[in-house]
Amino acid sequence: MSTQITLIAALLLAVPIFVKYLLAFQLRQLLEVFKAKDREVRSLLAQLQALRQEQLVVRKARMRVQQQHQRAQVRRSLVEERLVQAQAR
Repeated sequence: MSTQITLIAALLLAVPIFVKYLLAFQLRQLLEVFKAKDREVRSLLAQLQALRQEQLVVRKARMRVQQQHQRAQVRRSLVEERLVQAQAR
């Protein structure tokens, strides 16, 4: 009987210890996954910021091209007017 009590006591002590180490192992795995996902998110965030910066640069360049196009149209109109005036003389 005392052997049975000793075995039951050992089993009752072993179960919480086993659960503790099992949870610690799972927690370590989850932490590694979390850190990997965190690195991935940081990388994606850096890519997003780079794309936004590139988008801003492209938008500014497009505006400059549009302004240059407008100036060219104005110059063309002025040249056409001068040409018409020169031909009218």
